[in-house]
Amino acid sequence: MLILGIESTCDETSASVVENGKKVLSNIISSQVNEHLRWKGVVPELASRLHLEKIIPVIDEAVKISRVKLEEIDLFASANRPGLIGGLLIGVSTAKSLAWKLNKPFIAINHIEAHLYSPHLENDIKFPYIGLLASGGHTLIIYADSFIKYEVLGTTIDDAVGEAFDKVAKFFDLGYPGGPAVEKAALSGDEKTFDFPISNLYKSHRIYDMSYSGLKTAVIHHLKKFLKKDLYTVNDIAASFQKRAFDVLIKKVISACKNFNINNIVVAGGVAANNYLREQFYKLEGYNIFFPSLKFSTDNGAMIAGYAYHKYKETGGDDLSIGVSSRVLGYKSSLNT
Repeated sequence: MLILGIESTCDETSASVVENGKKVLSNIISSQVNEHLRWKGVVPELASRLHLEKIIPVIDEAVKISRVKLEEIDLFASANRPGLIGGLLIGVSTAKSLAWKLNKPFIAINHIEAHLYSPHLENDIKFPYIGLLASGGHTLIIYADSFIKYEVLGTTIDDAVGEAFDKVAKFFDLGYPGGPAVEKAALSGDEKTFDFPISNLYKSHRIYDMSYSGLKTAVIHHLKKFLKKDLYTVNDIAASFQKRAFDVLIKKVISACKNFNINNIVVAGGVAANNYLREQFYKLEGYNIFFPSLKFSTDNGAMIAGYAYHKYKETGGDDLSIGVSSRVLGYKSSLNT
């Protein structure tokens, strides 16, 4: 089965042709980073206009590189939640139009589920596993029983981990995007310089929940407190922040693995591109660790098309009347409701 997947949830316009959920025939990504650089963050209205300009050329290129004809596509898929409404509408409307014109099925895909699937594109991963989804908008710990059956064990109660990276980078003027900027600064810093606090939330009824607002605030307050003394650098702060931000993620994931007697760990989402995070997970003994390759870590159409194959086999296609949503619906127990 040939699936065309479209990703337009934020600031990447991407289209990919994937065969049977695994074989990536093409994966075209058009980034908007340069256009949003001056604002050090994504401007929704600008992102929507750029998606509108790029969506057709990106699809044309994906089909061309895949060496299949558009008429040979068996299923059209697009992310319909969560994300920026303008971008979602453009991606979904385009996929629906193609499906209607060619009389082929359409399926709407949850962007978060697709991220969790991304390591499957290049790995054969056995179920069950504990999944960590870390991105600019979401931080989730998940117990996965199959491609479409899983339970959300915990999430952040405030900032996502990627959002905390973005805000710290912006405050310290490290650059944009924030995640790579902090990671680069941390390379020449000492992660042991500061012992930043973070809430573990172990006293809550959901022991896998996380909080990043306090850590973000503590780091920001270190600008005036320490830089004036000329004893430390921004790089030391970046390294110490990065370590603490990831410490709690690893700790919670390992706790879930032990409680459920599972040794398979899947890490996905844009933050999964961070090399320090990868190194820390790969240091763990007794666990099978799976990351997507860097090209599939950030938003991409291949993860949409790959996951669509498995979801379509289980649930069939969606009616063309299905809409879009900026939020992850029903996150407390499942992302499917």
